[in-house]
Amino acid sequence: MLYIVSGEKGCGKTSIMRRMIEEHRIQVQGFLSLKEHCNGKLTGISLLVLPGQRFFPMATTSPIRTQETTSRFYFYPRAFDLVNRHFHRIIPDLPFVFDEFGSLEMGKRGHYPIFAHLKKIRQKTLMIVRNTLLERFISMYCTDTSYSVLNIDDCPHMYASQSILDFFIDQQHNDIIVNS
Repeated sequence: MLYIVSGEKGCGKTSIMRRMIEEHRIQVQGFLSLKEHCNGKLTGISLLVLPGQRFFPMATTSPIRTQETTSRFYFYPRAFDLVNRHFHRIIPDLPFVFDEFGSLEMGKRGHYPIFAHLKKIRQKTLMIVRNTLLERFISMYCTDTSYSVLNIDDCPHMYASQSILDFFIDQQHNDIIVNS
């Protein structure tokens, strides 16, 4: 099952996820992409790697010599390789949070190897996908996969939070039944 959370850039997709995981002590694996700011200015991205709650610097807005870039970010050399190798083993009964599937992943770069593995093993996954990529993502990667979409632009944050919580609770409940 793939649960896709989508919305405009900066609408709070990652913030809602982080709050739900922390407030409800939800056991998940994966990563959240957290924006770094200095004096109110965006300066980079760090990943919060779950479940260990470790921070991993991924990108900067300052130009650096690197092969992976987007319109706003320069990704640290080997950053994707290190994170992708970290998740070469996925815990089967623990939901995976993938934040976020972006333009690099659409081009089968960045964290795409993690996504391909999750899809292959049919891991219960919550994917954050920006709304500008959503239709393309679904047409390319969801034709043979069960999925649901929550667009947080179309609903109050309270409903979005509850829907995300329900996904995790349902997953943990299903694991209890299967493993009983």
